[in-house]
Amino acid sequence: MLKPASPGSDAGRSLPVGGYLSQSFIDYPGCIAAVVFTAGCNFRCSYCHNPELVEPERTGVNRRIPFHEVVRLVGRNRSCLDGVVVTGGEPTMHASLPESLRTFRKLGLLVKLDTNGSYPDMLDLLLQERLVDCVALDIKAPLRPRRYEEVAGIPCSEAMMERIGRSCSLLLNSGIDVVFRSTLLKGIHASEDVEEMAALAADRLVLQRFRPERTLRPLAAGAFSDRELHALASRYSCVVCSSG
Repeated sequence: MLKPASPGSDAGRSLPVGGYLSQSFIDYPGCIAAVVFTAGCNFRCSYCHNPELVEPERTGVNRRIPFHEVVRLVGRNRSCLDGVVVTGGEPTMHASLPESLRTFRKLGLLVKLDTNGSYPDMLDLLLQERLVDCVALDIKAPLRPRRYEEVAGIPCSEAMMERIGRSCSLLLNSGIDVVFRSTLLKGIHASEDVEEMAALAADRLVLQRFRPERTLRPLAAGAFSDRELHALASRYSCVVCSSG
């Protein structure tokens, strides 16, 4: 498992970018946004649909875009953008993230961050400096090590569960726009799991469809039908993602 980045652990390095989308109408609800995909992740979720960002050596795709080039592209398209989405991979594992977000702030852009919540210290720093306007946190499973391991694909300790729980609390008390998301896997997630995850998200949970077309690893889990997803959403006061 990759260790959390300590302050200054990648000092002097720019944010590792593995992909860039110049304009999106769906990744930041209500905004036209550029999307920056950071490379590297501390989780190994089998259903991950960005495997080249997680294990480039296995996928044979190891694309890197210099951060200064990303800034140039965003700046060139600034008049058409409301904001930027920083996703991954896992952006908060990089100590260079705050400075990168300051750069986008200087361009007058709103910032949305996607995270798995495993680096609450980084998240706290970003919130304190008001470097993010919206955060989407992916809740993989109920906060119990063995259950989380089934989805995250790495050994998960009680300390990891506490870190994710702390991130949820930070966001719920932050006053910014927050979205909690869970991708449901048939055969792995049960109805009671959704109940626990919805409670953790204070009834702000968005259920996402599992997309089997492109994943990090083959897996036997299936996708819930639309009818099943909507039934779970209705039962536990969730919503179903309309774009997944």
